Amino acid sequence: MPATAAALLAVILAATAGGSPALVLAADPVLVGAGDIADCSTASDSATAALLDDIGGTVFTLGDNAYPSGTAANFRDCYTPTWGRHLARTRPAAGNHDYATQGAKGYFDYFGAAAGEPGKGYYSYDLGTWHIVVLNSNCGPAGGCEVTSPQVVWLKADLAASDGKDVLAYWHKPLFSSGFHGASAKVHVLWQVLYDAGADVVLNGHDHDYERFAPQDPEGRLDADYGLREFVVGTGGTELRPRSTHAANSQVFSTTHGLLRLTLHPGNYDWSFEPIAGSTFTDSGSAATHGPPPQRTTFAVSGDAHVDQARPTANFGGSRKLRVDGDTGHGLDREAYLKVRVKGLTGIVDRAVLRVWVRNGTTDGPRAYPTTTDWRAKTIRWRNRPAATSPWVSDSGTIPGGAWFDIDVTAIVDGNGTFGLLLRPTSGNGLAIDSNQGAHPPRLIVETIPN
Repeated sequence: MPATAAALLAVILAATAGGSPALVLAADPVLVGAGDIADCSTASDSATAALLDDIGGTVFTLGDNAYPSGTAANFRDCYTPTWGRHLARTRPAAGNHDYATQGAKGYFDYFGAAAGEPGKGYYSYDLGTWHIVVLNSNCGPAGGCEVTSPQVVWLKADLAASDGKDVLAYWHKPLFSSGFHGASAKVHVLWQVLYDAGADVVLNGHDHDYERFAPQDPEGRLDADYGLREFVVGTGGTELRPRSTHAANSQVFSTTHGLLRLTLHPGNYDWSFEPIAGSTFTDSGSAATHGPPPQRTTFAVSGDAHVDQARPTANFGGSRKLRVDGDTGHGLDREAYLKVRVKGLTGIVDRAVLRVWVRNGTTDGPRAYPTTTDWRAKTIRWRNRPAATSPWVSDSGTIPGGAWFDIDVTAIVDGNGTFGLLLRPTSGNGLAIDSNQGAHPPRLIVETIPN
């Protein structure tokens, strides 16, 4: 939500020795912690625990709390002598190593009610003007991470009940990561629900490194207006691992033991990575929070095909890809046709994009035109293809391969109805995208605002 105040004020009557009551300014809440923590074979967990000794606030953990198996003995011998002295102010999340013990019994027994209900491991709490959501990325034991799973149903209801608060969420396995384990696609739905609700920050562990990402949407696309900023903080004590790849939108990566400290202000937050003694790496910054994005509705493409000037009587309606290529004058042009039915919109269309998965990119993408809908994917050919019904509405420039790409069709999709879309080449540098028969079918994303 927008910043409405510089700080949260609280009036506290504090009796001073021999004096009168005084007004004290209450500080905004601090959330501090890491994941992948207590390991009896290292001393780094003791070093991060020493950092906690000098930092007030609520302690979070991001899973894999006690190595190697989250047993009662692991917690007693490894966690208790280090992070255990901050147990009373700790709000944990469970990791896969915690579940190496059946049902994560050692984890739930150790943290008690602070870990949420056993068998679930997801819960929420408030800090100042913020709502904090703790989720369980061990999807099987948690009952699933799908749209209809108990955890996701609970998450939607929990976020609806906390409407108006800034939202931070944390769990173990990250959706985006450059580390050893990499991305965990199973948590995509969790991201989507949080994104739709206007959440601001996600914290994860699992990969034994520190990584900060720019604000992104659930598809990994930069979104400065409504994206979530993800921090991977698997730096609590166990051995660190080097970078394995370079995930898109990764801004900072380090293999340094330490903690992430966040100060949660109304309408904004500060972050600071605190390294253990003897390390020099730091990372800090501030960002404003935001509300939810416009309502977004996804529609499947009902039919698509490309046509080929070199093969004017051939039909490509069963192909797994759509091709757009131009070589005017040499009989090699290819154009793509797509059809989509939009229904159920109740607001005003603010933006509409055709989201396509790019197999082979291009340095000069196609133009988008409106066309008729009286054609069928199984019978359309170059010779019977319909013409554009108006001038082009958008012109794509460079389109990278191996990623989703949005083609703006706002000028075509103006509400409910069936729409025909034509992608026509502007150069001989061809484009190939997945069709409805491909692994990543195209889709229409429509954003609406209230009437």
